[in-house]
Amino acid sequence: MADRTEPVTLTNMCMVQKDGKVLVLDRTDPAWPGLTFPGGHVEPGEPVNMSVVREIKEETGLKITPPRLCGLKQFNDAQNRRYIVFCYIAKVQSGKLRESAEGRLTWMTLEELKQRPLAEGFAGMLNIFCDEELTEYFVHYGADGERQEAVY
Repeated sequence: MADRTEPVTLTNMCMVQKDGKVLVLDRTDPAWPGLTFPGGHVEPGEPVNMSVVREIKEETGLKITPPRLCGLKQFNDAQNRRYIVFCYIAKVQSGKLRESAEGRLTWMTLEELKQRPLAEGFAGMLNIFCDEELTEYFVHYGADGERQEAVY
């Protein structure tokens, strides 16, 4: 039987909601700068759900309600390894907002966010957060290097 395993990077992102607004991160990382939602990597042996709670606390100072999985993004990274971003939605439970080295944080409505320049590919991800009928955003680069996107 053929080996069906592959190297995978597991990450998360969370649309944190409060008073009709969402928490937006203006990322400073040159590898992927721009406006997104906060999130980060899943540590080895860590449940994905708990990684969201941990990352939001680390990056924002906020404790969130139990996050709800709403979909995922997947693509192959520069080393041609699968990269999966689990997308969650949660509300603020407690805490005081504070920024981290990840970038500047601000609250805005989804309508305001959609009018701003977003991090590359984040517009496609935003569909997953905003449309309950969509659950996957897939990015693939063809043999010619052309970027192909699909939302399911």
